[in-house]
Amino acid sequence: MKVLLAFLMQIVFSLSLFAADPILLNCIETPEIQDLDARPKTFNPSNNLRRKSGSPESAAGELIHIVGRITDVNCLPIQHAVVSIWHANSRGFNHHDENIGKNKFDPNFTGSGRFVVNNLGYYNFITIAPGRSHDRAPHINFLVQHPDFPEFTTQMFFSDHNCKNCTDPALTNLIESGFASLLIVPFTYNDQAIKTYTFNITLGGYNKFSGKK
Repeated sequence: MKVLLAFLMQIVFSLSLFAADPILLNCIETPEIQDLDARPKTFNPSNNLRRKSGSPESAAGELIHIVGRITDVNCLPIQHAVVSIWHANSRGFNHHDENIGKNKFDPNFTGSGRFVVNNLGYYNFITIAPGRSHDRAPHINFLVQHPDFPEFTTQMFFSDHNCKNCTDPALTNLIESGFASLLIVPFTYNDQAIKTYTFNITLGGYNKFSGKK
């Protein structure tokens, strides 16, 4: 009887955890954006964009942490998915732009990173907050690759980086289309007092969101 009671209590406890976990309840397909910044020819294999391998020097800019989970629309983790990111440096210049000048280049910033998610679908990156690039709001480009899914690309925006004078077409279209809450991410502080943005990506069908009207 005690064993049966303990088993039932364990089930109830598990159900309460399930009900409380927003990841398990809100696996809404992430909007796809295809019109991204210039993609690097090769990606830095590290998930640390702030510092080049073996170097003690750090890139200029605010240190941030990006974490998240890759799932399908049934909230199942997409194991071993490859997540790649790239973004502008703190001055707002993309290192993969062939016309970038020396005064716009940060020698300590890698410009891109890559991470293979674990069996629960989690990834993480250490990087710096990107600067505003022309009329584009600060953002990070994401590429997710897995043999069972089409290649997926999108962008993450920052809730705390105001861009009142930006005429960002992708961000404007997101707001008008009601998708803004899925791609504009707030931050919390982790136990090391580092700004942490949680950006969960849900892969679904073949419906595309191009960022264009």
